[in-house]
Amino acid sequence: MTEDIKPGKLKTDIQNEHLWEFPVQYPLKIMGEARFPMRETIASIIHRHVPGFDHGTLTERPSSGGKYVSITVSVYIERKEQINALYADFAAHEHIKMVL
Repeated sequence: MTEDIKPGKLKTDIQNEHLWEFPVQYPLKIMGEARFPMRETIASIIHRHVPGFDHGTLTERPSSGGKYVSITVSVYIERKEQINALYADFAAHEHIKMVL
């Protein structure tokens, strides 16, 4: 699922549900401006929906100009509701610009 987060345009329900097999290790790349505490923000959101999430698995990479940062993580998802809730919370957060 790739979502470009724009207010009012995000569809948070997974597509082609019949293709998904749970549980699954689900990769995420989340981007936002480097001036905000993105690592802590993202870890907090994930921890709400993924019990036992290890914050140490987050990797951070700044953009070439340093204005943005991308956080990459793989989370253990047991059911589709977790994915839907993660994307909804990412979309609702003002500092998160994009989720891939």
